[in-house]
Amino acid sequence: MMRMTRALLPSLSAAGVSGWIGAAAAWAIASGWSAITPMLSSYDRLDQYVALLLGACSGGSVLVLRARHRREPLLPALGAGLLLGGVASLVGATMGLLLRGVGTTGFLLQRIATWSLLAACGAAALATYSRTRRTISIATSFGLAAVGGAIAGVIFSLPGPSELWMPLAMTWCGAAMGFAAVGPAMWRAPVVVQLQPPLGQRHSIWSLHERAVDNGWSTPVGEGQIGCVDDTVFVYPPPAGAILDGYPLYRATPLTRAAVIAVGRTRFLVTPRRG
Repeated sequence: MMRMTRALLPSLSAAGVSGWIGAAAAWAIASGWSAITPMLSSYDRLDQYVALLLGACSGGSVLVLRARHRREPLLPALGAGLLLGGVASLVGATMGLLLRGVGTTGFLLQRIATWSLLAACGAAALATYSRTRRTISIATSFGLAAVGGAIAGVIFSLPGPSELWMPLAMTWCGAAMGFAAVGPAMWRAPVVVQLQPPLGQRHSIWSLHERAVDNGWSTPVGEGQIGCVDDTVFVYPPPAGAILDGYPLYRATPLTRAAVIAVGRTRFLVTPRRG
């Protein structure tokens, strides 16, 4: 598990950063577009407005960056992130606002629950934007984001000016949503394939190329393929062959441990879940 966590750290860090950036954009819009505030009839409507912005901006940012990592079209990912994140976070916040507490303690608990639910619903909805959907992965996304959202609610409830705690709470919540939306599916995938940077260089957050390969699917590695059949990982080299951990490879071969595959001048790190 520790090896897998290290292998997935770049992508998961990038997901958290992309959620943070989206939440920062949501805060900038909410604080800068003051003309809409008089149109909101109550604090509940203001909370729903902020939840919609937070979910949409974070969702769009997270799914666009994930699509970039997977070399998938960006525009559909952006639209899905805006829609899924915004609507789900709005629904979660509305559910939290229905929980009316008594007294100061009840009010604080309601605020924390509202943040928790908006983050959890947003992350779970974003996790469904995948060709394979595992209930347990989506539930894990919900739980992780719920914890992160609750922490954001605590931050927002701290004494002091809201101008300080609100942006901190929003950006923390966005980062938690991004991490939770991407992480569980990658942890549970049978194998993860990562494009390695040229020797002596490092990938930036934007240029990462990491794909989770689910059972029954494959992903290209140069002109070859990495596939998973019945939870067994196979390397399918191109006709010209490949190099597997320094050794020539010319036929389909099962892989039971982490290995580096070179196809031409391009190198890929392949990490089976049980490797």
